Amino acid sequence: MKMVKYLVFKLIVLMAIFTNQGLAQTANSYTFAIVEGSVVVTPAWCRINPCLPTAATVTGSFVAQISATGDHILFPSSTLVTTPDVYFQLPEDPYDDSYGVVRDIAFTFDGDAIKAKGVVDSRAFDGPLVEYQFVARTTRSEVFTARPDYRKCAAPLCGGYFVKLVNKKLTQCADGSLKEECYVASVIYGDGPINTGAHSFANKTPLLLIGAIVPKADTTAGVLGFFRAKDAYRSATQNTATGNFYGVTNNGILCITTPCFSYDEQLLNTENRITKLSDINLEMSGASPDDINWAQQLLANGSPLYATGKNQKYRGFAGVGVRLVAQQFYLPIKPTVVKK
Repeated sequence: MKMVKYLVFKLIVLMAIFTNQGLAQTANSYTFAIVEGSVVVTPAWCRINPCLPTAATVTGSFVAQISATGDHILFPSSTLVTTPDVYFQLPEDPYDDSYGVVRDIAFTFDGDAIKAKGVVDSRAFDGPLVEYQFVARTTRSEVFTARPDYRKCAAPLCGGYFVKLVNKKLTQCADGSLKEECYVASVIYGDGPINTGAHSFANKTPLLLIGAIVPKADTTAGVLGFFRAKDAYRSATQNTATGNFYGVTNNGILCITTPCFSYDEQLLNTENRITKLSDINLEMSGASPDDINWAQQLLANGSPLYATGKNQKYRGFAGVGVRLVAQQFYLPIKPTVVKK
């Protein structure tokens, strides 16, 4: 009889492991920083009744894996600090009821922020009741291109957007699969769907989006997801973007001769790939003078300029400079605002 119970227990454990592994393989992973959090720890017993709870603030960061359906979450790792210290870290599986401990969590995720409220109750074995809640934001937004879907079929299966990570071969879609580009039912920017105005979509990479694909299940269409944009940009020309995608910022360096390396160029969706630039050529893109002016004002005001193109060396008065020759660049779109 003991052997049967042991085998049943092992089977349950293995099923839980395989279930979590399956979730990890099909989930979208994000890194978050807590902007507001608290935890309350109430002992199961104490010398003086009733037991008084200890409340603490929570700060720090964690990694979350969110299922393709958007209704299940795991925390593979967390690095949290509580004040006062109550030794709290997020449970790896916040739904796991094992060894007499009851765990549960409710959360929402909009592509930018998680709002969560959870509990870890181990009072059945004289452990504490831990109640936690937090608001956390993604610490890293990735950069995507987006093109509208002109296929003719019933929404939401058609009529959305195809999005893909720039400078990457594959993109993780809402259902957890890796593809060259992913279909999303809509792009949300601000209070609602992105408003592209009179912008033409004749080229294949008309939009540049900074944000994340958000898993969301549709009762009839399955997991399509949507894109939550923190920032959005439209292309300056009808050229299909080629070459690497860069983000360029003015670093404030001033010189009395040339070349002057006054720009920092980052290869998008990579870390620590910074190149010093001494010049940016936007005219070769064929953009209008007004759009070139706008781009130059963005740089002058400290805003990033996103562009595709190639770096070229050239001879200046005081040495060899590096110039970005832009083949395409992108200009900001205003977020959707719903009047209340």
